[in-house]
Amino acid sequence: MIPSAQYVEIEKPSDRTAGGDLYSLLSELLARNSKNLDSLHTRGSVLFAEGEPARGVYLLRSGRATVSISSSEGRVVILRMAQAGDVLGLNAAVRNSTHEATVKILEPSRLKFISRAELMEVMENSDGGAGAVISFLGQELTQLTERARSLLLPQTVSARLAQLLLQCSKDTHGTNSRRVIDRVFTHEEVAQMICSSRETVTRLLARMSRSNIVRITSDTILIRDCAALETMALG
Repeated sequence: MIPSAQYVEIEKPSDRTAGGDLYSLLSELLARNSKNLDSLHTRGSVLFAEGEPARGVYLLRSGRATVSISSSEGRVVILRMAQAGDVLGLNAAVRNSTHEATVKILEPSRLKFISRAELMEVMENSDGGAGAVISFLGQELTQLTERARSLLLPQTVSARLAQLLLQCSKDTHGTNSRRVIDRVFTHEEVAQMICSSRETVTRLLARMSRSNIVRITSDTILIRDCAALETMALG
């Protein structure tokens, strides 16, 4: 870990309209079944891995987790960060196939597990159950498309990092010209989000700091010059 800038927090938009019906449906199912108790998971634990058979879905009650894919050479790309309220493993469970991604716990989290049999029952017997699942999967596809665009279109690593920092700061406390980002991700995890290396992320953050574009402390990154970061994001 790098002492000067270890963590970066990425936050999703708070609008959960497309997935709200499914979350409510599954929450109702859990309330009726007392056997589905909360399970606690610590940072670094793997909820399920790419290629494992899907047994059901997980409801993230609190905390956050990364959703990633990897190559045969061991290269990892983080597709998104799951937050409280997300349903994990839904696509594989509906298709009764193996998981297409790995979910790793980012911070202490509470989850509930719903078996595939329970999920299928909800889809078949609840009014709007199948529609809620389709809507949620459509939302996930849209998010993945936007994520792919942010990874593939910028021409340089510095542009991808600048875009990521701007995205991080959208819903944080601050102003249009100065925004604060709480730090949660390691440099390695940031590198996995922009298809780069940890060393490159460390070097680019240090360069931004020297240019007074950002100020890095032990627990935050202050964006001091949003205009410069936006120019950099154009690649």
